[in-house]
Amino acid sequence: MMKVPRLEIYLDQEASLCISKVEKQNAESRLIVDVPLDELKALGPEDAAHRIGGTVLNILGLWHKQAFGSWEVPAVGENHSDDDSYSSALRLIDRALSTKTTEHNASIEYLLQQAATESEDARKYLEDAWPLLRDQLGAT
Repeated sequence: MMKVPRLEIYLDQEASLCISKVEKQNAESRLIVDVPLDELKALGPEDAAHRIGGTVLNILGLWHKQAFGSWEVPAVGENHSDDDSYSSALRLIDRALSTKTTEHNASIEYLLQQAATESEDARKYLEDAWPLLRDQLGAT
């Protein structure tokens, strides 16, 4: 039997890599991250592996501290420019606004939160601009 909470990683019909959280045994999963494959490909194999692998290991490490012990997983984006996350978020926002869709909101939020830890511009965007744009997308 698998431990919970757990993550499910899969490709959806829109060619996005999705990470979903399952909180309880036999419960439905809840999408927490979706990243278009084009974005991952643009990062290159090494950076994409670092971003996805780091994300997965950090989340699991938070949930299952005893299993991971004192093993420290490098933070996602460590040794990588915070502009990568910020630029990716801005590209996704542009795509979402041009297609009037909310399907990328979780990814945008995640990328902005990652970038905000290192970039004042990203933090301001996350706090000031993103909520307004997210609401605008939700109203379309």
